[in-house]
Amino acid sequence: MNFRRLRQVLHYGWLHSAEIALSEKRGLLSRMRIFADMLYCWRTYRMWTNQYLKEHFHSLPKERRLELGQKYREAGIKRDLWYEDFMENRKFLVKYGDVKYEVGRKRDERMRAYQRRYNAGKNLMVEYDVNISRQHYLEGTISIGDNVLLAKHVFIDYSGGVVLKDNVQLTHSVVIETHAHAQHSDYRRSRSEIFPSDLVVEEGVVIGVGAVILASCNRIGRYARVGAGAVVTKDVPDYAVVLGVPAKVARYQND
Repeated sequence: MNFRRLRQVLHYGWLHSAEIALSEKRGLLSRMRIFADMLYCWRTYRMWTNQYLKEHFHSLPKERRLELGQKYREAGIKRDLWYEDFMENRKFLVKYGDVKYEVGRKRDERMRAYQRRYNAGKNLMVEYDVNISRQHYLEGTISIGDNVLLAKHVFIDYSGGVVLKDNVQLTHSVVIETHAHAQHSDYRRSRSEIFPSDLVVEEGVVIGVGAVILASCNRIGRYARVGAGAVVTKDVPDYAVVLGVPAKVARYQND
């Protein structure tokens, strides 16, 4: 049993049961029954108490409770598996992101560990404090080709999905984002509205120090160059050199 989750359920369940009891003018005994039902639904259907509150679950007929409960159970199993992977990933990054893995055999150990965990090809080069993760229970994937460089302080969000093809170089402090929140562009919308996207970084791309690739970019073309500090908001053509904020094509390289 996850005792952290249990503490959350006990804490918020007691608060949410009070909210129901107050809105329906019920007494303490009725509140305790609702609270006990919340604990039962968490245990049986993996339903959080805010979901119980949202669905008015205490007032639903038995058949509807069973139907809705099974849906929450399926979603809960999926969510819990995601959470377990998230926590394993965090432990992995804390361990192998340490600067002590910068020397000798330790560096080779780090390379092999990143190759296994993130589906990477041969000759991967990873420096310290490289963060690769996904957020908000999104089920993105990541694929890394051969001869790829991930320099120190690189951050890759693969919530939507990331493909790094052969000979790609992500230099110091590059940030890649593959999800966005509706509230970022419209403060009146909910933060819970999340839009994942996919990004393909084609063969031979070099992304300069401190550049940021936003979720609105879905492809960086073959042998393109992204300048230091650039903020890429849209797709980059093959062989293009893009600079600035927002990044724009400055010139093309000879293919």
